[in-house]
Amino acid sequence: MGILDSLVGYMGFNLIHTSLNRVMERNMANNFTALFHATSCVSMGLVCLYGKDVYYCLSKFSTGYFLYDTVQSIKYIKSPMNMMYVYHHLATSYYLHQDHVKYNCAKILFFGELSNIPSYFVYYLIKRGNDTQQLELAKKIQFFTYSLIRLPIATYLTYDALVKADDKTPVYLMIPVYLMGLVWTKALWKNL
Repeated sequence: MGILDSLVGYMGFNLIHTSLNRVMERNMANNFTALFHATSCVSMGLVCLYGKDVYYCLSKFSTGYFLYDTVQSIKYIKSPMNMMYVYHHLATSYYLHQDHVKYNCAKILFFGELSNIPSYFVYYLIKRGNDTQQLELAKKIQFFTYSLIRLPIATYLTYDALVKADDKTPVYLMIPVYLMGLVWTKALWKNL
């Protein structure tokens, strides 16, 4: 049943993207589809953090999104960047299907997607292109939110999973994703 649930998620994200693409260009539709995923993950992740067991829904929902975005990356992003996105999505999908308590999956997804939310507003403001003051403020919020979550919190959660888990393979597979976050933090700092 789990694979079918992820495929339903994939089809749902395709439907969202297709609907948005009727009223806006493809990249902007993709941006808002990603924003929908991020805000939904933050909401479901928060419910998980407060002890309600909705992790199954969260993992299948996100796997559906990662499948959708993998297809988008392969179709529209030039190599080698698309391979980084594909690796990120496949490694994260694999990770989400491990013991979510040992591997801090709900926390990692909650904080990871929370750190991404300002990026979608920055992209929107860049594409709109008519308010440099708003864009500069959004870039600062993006940098501080991303770096404050990805540096101390992601580092701790990754280390904690590495210490707690008997099988370290899923964590090792996520190390490149973690490093991508550090590289992106540096890029955001340079863009300020």
